[in-house]
Amino acid sequence: MKKTLISLAAGTLCLTVGQANAAGTSPWTVRLGPAHVAFSTKADVQVGGSLVPGGDASASSSTTLGIEVAYDISDRLTARFLAGIPPETTLSGKGALASAGQLGKVTYAPAVLSLTWKLVEDGPVRPYVGAGINYTFVTRNRDAFITDLDTRSAWGSVLQLGVELPIDPTWSVSLDARKIFLKTKATGTLPAFGGASTRADVRLNPLVVFLSVGRRF
Repeated sequence: MKKTLISLAAGTLCLTVGQANAAGTSPWTVRLGPAHVAFSTKADVQVGGSLVPGGDASASSSTTLGIEVAYDISDRLTARFLAGIPPETTLSGKGALASAGQLGKVTYAPAVLSLTWKLVEDGPVRPYVGAGINYTFVTRNRDAFITDLDTRSAWGSVLQLGVELPIDPTWSVSLDARKIFLKTKATGTLPAFGGASTRADVRLNPLVVFLSVGRRF
């Protein structure tokens, strides 16, 4: 009789754990997918300490593999951390500096920490909004028209909008956009101007669009 009760209790416990796992009660989700970064660049450029009238710069878009770790603080509030393989962007002259062509290349590693709020708790489509902070770490500078290029790592604020489409209690697909308000500084020298020093105060303000498949663990 005792063995029967023990067996029954063990079976009930296993069933309960299995049902909890099937229900996706874990607060942790990992998402993986392409992250596209498009910059809205505006630069104030100085050469030899003097502002270049009409001088500007642009940064090329890039796509990388993003990974997000998310933790459900409550049914609607989620903490998210997004990072990825460091992509590369090409800096080019614009406006009065268009003839300079390629100014240099920068490899960077953006990391975004945000809190999001589900507007709809259940259902086949679950939109969410959020906000957070970003740190963009510059890992490499490559010279072109500008030599000794040094682009600074920088902090920025983030606004986020997205939607989650559950496939089952474990798997889901998500699409979201994170607007990052980011300013940085870049310095270097210009051999074409006798080695004159140059400095640019750059507003990058990238939009990161992340399409991902998620699994709850």
